[in-house]
Amino acid sequence: MNKKLIVCDIDDTILPPGKDRISERLKQDFDRALAKGNRILINSGRHYRFLPPSFFEDLPMEYIACINGGCLTDRSGTVLERHPMSEAQMNLITRICLENEIGLGFKFEDTVVTYANYQKFIEGYCGNNQRLRSLVLNDDEKRTHHLTAGLPLGTFLIGDERIIASFAGRIPELVFAWSYHDGYDVFLKSVNKATTIPAVLKAYGMTWEDVIAFGDAGNDTPMLEKAGIGVAMGNSKDDVKQAADLIADTCANDGVAKVLEEMNLA
Repeated sequence: MNKKLIVCDIDDTILPPGKDRISERLKQDFDRALAKGNRILINSGRHYRFLPPSFFEDLPMEYIACINGGCLTDRSGTVLERHPMSEAQMNLITRICLENEIGLGFKFEDTVVTYANYQKFIEGYCGNNQRLRSLVLNDDEKRTHHLTAGLPLGTFLIGDERIIASFAGRIPELVFAWSYHDGYDVFLKSVNKATTIPAVLKAYGMTWEDVIAFGDAGNDTPMLEKAGIGVAMGNSKDDVKQAADLIADTCANDGVAKVLEEMNLA
């Protein structure tokens, strides 16, 4: 079998809810996969600064795709590729969220910053995690962070799903992807989790046929469809499973590890 680029989403794919570290079984499988000449790429909707610190101890990745393809970094966090939204899109999202009491967090290159309803956003996005809460900046009043940090690379919304779904069609160039209850990733249709993978493939001398991608949510669908082998987790919604070539066991049951072992990649 050709060497593979193993591309993994984080939340509910390799990291179960409430956990801050991957399983020991998966850690060992990643180490074995690397020893066999395969490569690992983390591909997440998360901002680089919101990655669990344990990942840098447990995972042998050289590159990290963040913010749903909006940003590619090296292991140290140096940005190698960026895909920001326009100022008009940023302003429209802000206005809609203010009108509908939606918690709005923009993912800038440096960190996540709220432009509307900070309290609602931080409770829905960070929960009781004090480390994550400390990383979110509140710019609800001035909304000027983009003047120094550049335009947002991604967006996350917290609010009533029915309300968010009702206005999603007002910005046709954006995708509103359900992430969890009352939580939506928002990203450009032209920028998704498949966007930054080609740069990594080029660096490794690989093609899309060499990719095995794992994911569970709507924002993972683009990379599952383009990968040589797209794997949906057992805990995925039906539309994600339909986009995949294989269905793994659930995240909680080490679905990724089981597939890597079955395919002799680990």
